[in-house]
Order: sequence, then C-alpha cells, then structure tokens
Amino acid sequence: MSLSRFVFLAMPGDRGDEPTPDGVAWMLISPNNRPLGRSWRLFDTYAACSDAVSELRVAYDRIRPHSAVADTHGHWAWRIDLDGVPVAGSTRSYLRIRECGYNLECFLTATPVARVVEGARSVRGGRWRADDEARKLAR
Repeated sequence: MSLSRFVFLAMPGDRGDEPTPDGVAWMLISPNNRPLGRSWRLFDTYAACSDAVSELRVAYDRIRPHSAVADTHGHWAWRIDLDGVPVAGSTRSYLRIRECGYNLECFLTATPVARVVEGARSVRGGRWRADDEARKLAR
C-alpha cells in the first residue's frame, strides 16, 4: 500500500509586483498524486522547510484547523495553525463546505504517517502567490 508523501519544491518567490528571492515549499501529496495541502509560506532553505515538516509532525496534537469562505464567490478553504501561527493551507478552494471538510480531514489523517521524500524538486514558472484563496483565511 502506498502512503502519502511530503515533497519539497524549490520555486521562484514571485509575489506580484514585489519580487522576492527563490524559496522552498513543502506539499503533502496523496498516494494517487493529488495535492492534499501545502506550506503556508516559502522557506529560505531546504533545511528550514524540512524542519517545518518535522515540527508539524511532532507537534501534531497542537495544530488547529480552520475553514472559512475564501472568496467573493462563496468558495471554502482551510488552514492549519500551530500555536496560533499559520503553517499549512489547502491547495485550492472548494464549492461546498463538506468538500472542504473532507479534504481537510484527508490532510490531517495523512500528516502523521506520510513519508518524507528527500531533496527538493525544481519548479519552473511556478508561483507561490500570497493572495491565493487559502491565504485570505489569515485575515
């Protein structure tokens, strides 16, 4: 049986008009290669990003999930806080709250047992947008 896995993505940190240096993000992927969730922010180094995954897994009992309407169209997104600080978010928004809740539960179930893939994959032309629907939950 295949397990979910944490992968690391080295990507440009383009945030609209404000260019930022390249960074590394993590993403939790299901056994069927569906994204389950991703880091809330970019990290300066692979080591810092890997440490964040380790901390998320070790401090699993202290995480707090949140779901909220993420945009003006009524779509839903989720976010995970650790000790009051956002650490993970949904990779997309959902039309229905039950879809959002189901996908949040998939992320929560996979987090403690997912394997961690060593090394970072280079992502070309990818963007880690601060204004994604899930990011609006921070307000």
